[in-house]
Amino acid sequence: MSEIHESNQAQADFWSSAGTLWTALRERFDDQAGDHGIAAIDALAPAPGERILDIGCGAGSATIDLAGRVGPEGSVRGLDISPTMIDGARELAASSGVTNVSFEVADAMVAPFEGDHDGLYSRFGVMFFSDPVRGFANMRTALRPGGRIGFVCWQTPVQNEWASVPLSVIGQFAEMPFGADPTAPGPFSLSDPARLEQLLTDAGYTDVELAGREVSVKLGDSMGEAVDFLFGLMPPAAALRANDPETAEKVAAALVEAFADWEGDDGVLAPSATWIVTGRSPD
Repeated sequence: MSEIHESNQAQADFWSSAGTLWTALRERFDDQAGDHGIAAIDALAPAPGERILDIGCGAGSATIDLAGRVGPEGSVRGLDISPTMIDGARELAASSGVTNVSFEVADAMVAPFEGDHDGLYSRFGVMFFSDPVRGFANMRTALRPGGRIGFVCWQTPVQNEWASVPLSVIGQFAEMPFGADPTAPGPFSLSDPARLEQLLTDAGYTDVELAGREVSVKLGDSMGEAVDFLFGLMPPAAALRANDPETAEKVAAALVEAFADWEGDDGVLAPSATWIVTGRSPD
């Protein structure tokens, strides 16, 4: 385990606590976010034999996908700040028989790198740094000269109704742990395209490009699955379910009403929008 910077310790504590649940819900998260993640892998275009670094790898699904792209002659190294998620990632690799991956607990903002990777990837794992320029600059040191970066992050909450609608509903019943600063560490901290491009430029990347992507994401095969998924995803709702079941039932009913227009034959599908981001380390 590498050093966790003190400014990222709260994130480490949160994701360590949440990691067990997120690992248990891995397939649900893959249904919800996996399509965006595959688009970012396509944009990175890993080739057979390459070495790829997966930042914020979580429970390892995208790392396994990357491993298939680089083949047995290549390798993928997954980093995450959560020990519980890294445990889940290692279990997934072992059960899948994938041997060209490795996983470690690390804070990518300060972890030491050797500049020997061909590509840097992340599926929604780079929005949580206390100092994003420092984080992206440090991650760039993992790349060889001319190495590539490709990742996906969320656009604004307004464009991601899968999140903003339930957040609004839950906020009627529970205090939400979010401040007024839209650039503070969190899922939407990189939503401003001009700011995001400037952060990467300041961190030393070149040829930075952002491609907007809008697709519907699946919250569940049924309304019950969708509600359960959001309760697991959002800590205030989970806390209500554990400590105030009566209020949690009211939240669930309100979510069912809010999701009514999203339910169809293919499940509960909600609007989402991301940035697919690419760039390079200077030659």
